Amino acid sequence: MCYFRDRGAVVFSLMAVLIVVMLYLLFLRNMLIDSFPDTDGMSCLVDAWVLAGILGIVPVTTSAGSLQTMVEDRANGRVRDILVTPMTPAQIAGGYILSTFLVGLVMSSVTLAICVLYLTATGCPLSAEGIAVSVALLVPSSLSGSIIVYAITSYLRSTGAFSGFFTVVSVLIGFLAGIYMPMGTMPTAMQTIGTLVPASHMAALFRDSLAGDALADAFAGAPAETVDAFRTEMGFDLGLGNFSFDPATSIAYVLAVTAVFFVIAVVGIRRR
Repeated sequence: MCYFRDRGAVVFSLMAVLIVVMLYLLFLRNMLIDSFPDTDGMSCLVDAWVLAGILGIVPVTTSAGSLQTMVEDRANGRVRDILVTPMTPAQIAGGYILSTFLVGLVMSSVTLAICVLYLTATGCPLSAEGIAVSVALLVPSSLSGSIIVYAITSYLRSTGAFSGFFTVVSVLIGFLAGIYMPMGTMPTAMQTIGTLVPASHMAALFRDSLAGDALADAFAGAPAETVDAFRTEMGFDLGLGNFSFDPATSIAYVLAVTAVFFVIAVVGIRRR
């Protein structure tokens, strides 16, 4: 409720999304379409590609915006009122995470609805199964974003530090998730770092579910090698070295990293 009452916080938490949309409309869209002049349906494919990537980063940026309340609680001393209650450290962490998770889930659901409406209006091929999978992916995506961002912000003790962290996250997450530029065009080190970020895996899963049909239409009849190369370059498929992530291993990786960050958050509360 604190988050949604502050309209400025809601707008600024979507800053990364607004940056992506502006860059896409001004530069990326025509550049990507012109890169494949002989491929029909590329406009629909790149539209679905960028919108799916946005779904991967919305839970991260909105979670950071929601957790501004927690940092203010600590800076203003209100956190002492919480620490003297009978709640355990895990329960305190769970309270903040639950509210942040709900914020991320609501904002992601609204974003998904807008994406589906836009893609449908522009004639982009979408299947009911792909939409259903995207809806299901909102839960692990929002949970992962809320816990990981909470674990990091739980160590910030001032609103100034939080503002710096929020600015860095808003700008950096678009690069790491392979939205500002395709994953395959990044240097090898950046590709590795991006693959380690859970939001990149969620973006890849959203691309499969939302842009999979457009990809199949655009590359119908193309050699399998061409399709595989495109999927790798555009971040549909992620890998580390010789290991390639499939949807199941991506979900398992996201949940494992999320569990580690929850433990880090609880340990931090116990120390305080």
